[in-house]
Amino acid sequence: MKNEIILSFYYKDESCGLCPKLGGTADKHIRPCHGYGRGIFYGKRGRKMIIAELPERLETERLVLRVRTVADVVDIFDYASRPEVSYPAGFPPVKTLEDEIYYLEHILPERNEKDNLPAGYGIVVKGTDTIIGSVDFPRRHEDDVLEIGYILHPDYWGLGYVPEAASTLIDLAFKELNLHKIELTCFGYNLQSQRVAEKLGFTLEARIRDRKDAQGNRCDSLIYGLLRNEWEAQGQR
Repeated sequence: MKNEIILSFYYKDESCGLCPKLGGTADKHIRPCHGYGRGIFYGKRGRKMIIAELPERLETERLVLRVRTVADVVDIFDYASRPEVSYPAGFPPVKTLEDEIYYLEHILPERNEKDNLPAGYGIVVKGTDTIIGSVDFPRRHEDDVLEIGYILHPDYWGLGYVPEAASTLIDLAFKELNLHKIELTCFGYNLQSQRVAEKLGFTLEARIRDRKDAQGNRCDSLIYGLLRNEWEAQGQR
């Protein structure tokens, strides 16, 4: 009887070392690069483990969504270092380029591997190659429940880029990762994120009062949810 496990797999270079950690060797279909793909690992006891597939690149009407790499660090630092961007997203401003490089090379892939998370995407406006934000799944709450997150350079606020990017990732996740639910959290003062959640069809499920944000200020934490059947009822966009 087959023993199949769905895994996300972040691979960075040919000596990434993830194959030994999983107890086997990758088949010839896996090619190292910054991103995700589908492949099969054969474990120590011949157990077959299927790696979840997410394309390295997607296109929407106005955007290109592609995997972030260290080569994008200057673009990412440009918005991640801004307080008006970072604090509402739940983290303090990134202080140096070196800090962002460390995040991209170590913290992000290690988190994704540990929690079995897809890598997510950088957001690029068509006709350019500049990362202006990102959309990804920073947390896994259950095997079939992920939390979506997004961030955008303030020069591009108000143009509808986040809903456009997020809806594409949501569609992909429900179709390819067979999710039951996607959740979204934001602070009570983050009205922009609340509007995005509502536009994407999420339902406000909880208001947790008097949490602390990244600056230590008391504020409400809002939890939104989108079930698979609700997504299907929307016509799968």
